[in-house]
Amino acid sequence: MKGEARPTQHPPTQAPRMPALQRALDQESYEWMSANQPDILRALEIEIGNGHTPYQARMLVLQHSGREDLAARIEQAARHIEAGR
Repeated sequence: MKGEARPTQHPPTQAPRMPALQRALDQESYEWMSANQPDILRALEIEIGNGHTPYQARMLVLQHSGREDLAARIEQAARHIEAGR
């Protein structure tokens, strides 16, 4: 057995579904937005209430500012808003 190549384990191409973790991350982003970007969060709540999707909000932030970190937080916070409706 010495010297035999072990099969390489490749990471999955898609993350497994973990809804409890996703909800917790979405809530954390909502709370972060509430503490750090309250005006943007209020605007996000309005846009989600007007029928826009979390993904659409993310794309707008990316196109407007190019800030991937903020865009991810926006999408997560928007999912939290949607879940509460």
